[in-house]
Amino acid sequence: FGASEEPLLNERATRLVGQSYVLGDPIVGGTGRVRVGDTMWRLTGPDLPSGTKVRIVGHDGAVLQATKAEG
Repeated sequence: FGASEEPLLNERATRLVGQSYVLGDPIVGGTGRVRVGDTMWRLTGPDLPSGTKVRIVGHDGAVLQATKAEG
């Protein structure tokens, strides 16, 4: 097989690492959800209120790992 033009095509969570999103729902007890396009993703991170901008720093399977975005 040759190299794909989009090597992360089927690794959606990996493609989100480094991106920033605004929380629609708060992170409570270390877990929450964030909308990316038309999909809701589960995420883990520090407790933060809705409306907070977060940066995706990793993932564990289909669960994103987030931290509060700077700025």
